Amino acid sequence: MDETLFTASTSRRAERFNAWEIALAVVFLAACLIGGLALAQRQTSGPAIGVLRFAAAIDFQSSRQLVEMMEAARLDPGIAAVVLEVSSPGGFATSSESIYYTLLNFRQQKPLVVVVDGLAASGGYYMAAAGNRIFAPPSSYVGNVGTRGSRPTDPAPAPDELTSGPYKLEGGSRFEQIRQLDLVRNSFLNNVVTQRSHAELNPLKISAAEIAEARIYLGSEAVALGLIDGEGSRTEGIEAAAALAGLETYYVVDLPDYLGMEQIVSSDDLMASAQSLLAAAPPGTIFMLDTRIPFPQQWAASGIPHLRKPRTGADALWADARSQSVGAPTSSFAERLAPAATRP
Repeated sequence: MDETLFTASTSRRAERFNAWEIALAVVFLAACLIGGLALAQRQTSGPAIGVLRFAAAIDFQSSRQLVEMMEAARLDPGIAAVVLEVSSPGGFATSSESIYYTLLNFRQQKPLVVVVDGLAASGGYYMAAAGNRIFAPPSSYVGNVGTRGSRPTDPAPAPDELTSGPYKLEGGSRFEQIRQLDLVRNSFLNNVVTQRSHAELNPLKISAAEIAEARIYLGSEAVALGLIDGEGSRTEGIEAAAALAGLETYYVVDLPDYLGMEQIVSSDDLMASAQSLLAAAPPGTIFMLDTRIPFPQQWAASGIPHLRKPRTGADALWADARSQSVGAPTSSFAERLAPAATRP
């Protein structure tokens, strides 16, 4: 009898252990399966085309994020090409240049296709110019190649301060500030002309002098002028990227998720984002920014008063001119930024 009870007890304990072992085995196998699928998707299911969206003004933060992500994509063996969706009015000149050269470096190793999502103006178009292909919807806004900055002033030290040189306060005279604005513009212009003149699909059809006028074109006009390669959206961009990479089978990934990096901060209101960028910029900053976006009103009297030579009535005239050019607020971002040719 005792032996029978012992055997039954032992059997029940064995059954309990077997149940735990089975449960642990199931959990272990499930974890292995999930991990294997993730690893297979990343390494063995074929090359990936990464899609990256940039919908913001170009400032130090957004440009840093984009540069880091494109460098990571360039070094990742699983990424065969990148489709960059751009919706930007531009921003800081230095940040725009940094993005352009980073994208150009990426393009030397892997295909880069740019898709304009509504707006690629000034610095936004600068980054687009680095692509192997550029696509845009017919009604999108493209171009505005040029630079802009605050009204230059001559330095004038306050009565109670000294400087070690005549241009210590502002780095140069107003004429040198204008010259620097032109130098940055010329670099922008030359890079656009170089890239689009050598475009394989739809090379440039207008002169550098015409581009330097900084006009903004509709996507359909930009195709006719050779500023972009064709009309299209993300679908056409992905197909072009696959063709350039020589891929017949591939999968499409969200680039930040694939690389495990943070999404680039997007702005729902590009006008407000650009105005914030203008307001926060230090004096003398050179911008590659959509020229339809007005400088903040406070810039009419910008700068520290004692750093400028007084000009009788100049501030009042400048303020009046700015108030007339800004005009009444419009009901939407698209209306506010509509090209001059489309306005009544």
